[in-house]
Amino acid sequence: MPFSPSNIPHRKQLLARTVRWLGKPAEGMPEPERRRNHVLAWMQITLILLIGLALVLNLLFINGNTPRDRLYNFLMAGLLVGLLAAFGLNRRGRYRASSYMTVFLAFLGPWSSLLGDSTVLQGDFVPLTYLVLPVILASILLSVGVTIILAGLQFGLLIFLPYFIPAIASINWVSFMIFIFFVSILGAVSNFIHRQDLQQIDEATGLLQESEAQLRELSVRDALTGLFNRRYLEETLEREIHRVERKGLSLGIIMLDLDHFKRINDTYGHPAGDVALQALGSLLKANIRVSDIACRYGGEEFVLILPEASLEVTRQRAERLCLNVKKLNVSYNELLLEPITLSLGVAAFPEHGSTYMSLLSAVDAAMYHAKNEGRDRVVVARDEKQRND
Repeated sequence: MPFSPSNIPHRKQLLARTVRWLGKPAEGMPEPERRRNHVLAWMQITLILLIGLALVLNLLFINGNTPRDRLYNFLMAGLLVGLLAAFGLNRRGRYRASSYMTVFLAFLGPWSSLLGDSTVLQGDFVPLTYLVLPVILASILLSVGVTIILAGLQFGLLIFLPYFIPAIASINWVSFMIFIFFVSILGAVSNFIHRQDLQQIDEATGLLQESEAQLRELSVRDALTGLFNRRYLEETLEREIHRVERKGLSLGIIMLDLDHFKRINDTYGHPAGDVALQALGSLLKANIRVSDIACRYGGEEFVLILPEASLEVTRQRAERLCLNVKKLNVSYNELLLEPITLSLGVAAFPEHGSTYMSLLSAVDAAMYHAKNEGRDRVVVARDEKQRND
């Protein structure tokens, strides 16, 4: 793509997408794992860029004909290949293997220079300063125990190194050892603090998600009966109508009203009325399928949505409820309330409406017809043609 001012936004978008893709962990991970994979990915990308830059500079500005130059070129190329493989593992969700491989490569680099670089054997310990890298990486990526073990292993090797390489004794080896020791201790402490912070973040995130789930549940539930509320009913009924319409199926709906509810409140008190509503809510829960939806529509009115149920099946379910409610023995303060009866209206999609508003209107009219006919009965809604006539 030739350069022009109009290409700048496209280049920025391409760069942003590339950056997001590089740091994006495997799909479907829990938040704590997703976060640690994200951190590892960017640590690996940073190391790949830094080592790649060092290799390019080494190739451009250093002759590369000496065994020492060839050693470091080969070493950096090998580290690049290893880091790319570790990055690939992390992209596939293999965090543990990828992080251990990354730390091992950081450990391998400086110790390989010790074995292959004669100048190190003669007292040039500058390449060994890179020994702090695996400790730093372990403090970020691995556990406190692994960080301490790695630091102890390196420190132990450094203690015995002057016995095998006498030339090292001529330099300020004690200061170098203290430097490695300080970095190791700081790495272990920072690892511990980092893990504690992450644990607190994960716990807080878990509590927040739990609170959000509870709030979502409360927003669609009736506090008294535990059934769904009117808001949830209207949202769900519309969605279910579209679903059964696509499949060419029917949908049944029952609206019911607790008869003489005002009399219960006036005779026994409003708390007794609440107990009666709770008993009715429990009865509805016990008499619906898993796919059915029971809602408190308002006051003493309730609605049942019966997905994929025909009009006849819905009517039979309403008749069964009308009988079962009479078996309830509701008491308040050890006083048995009067028997409960229901007035129920029945309607179905598509016979009585093609939208949730028309369907609710039809079943509401059927329920009030049941109340006007004397209560304690089931009335099936008239179809749209009959209502228009």
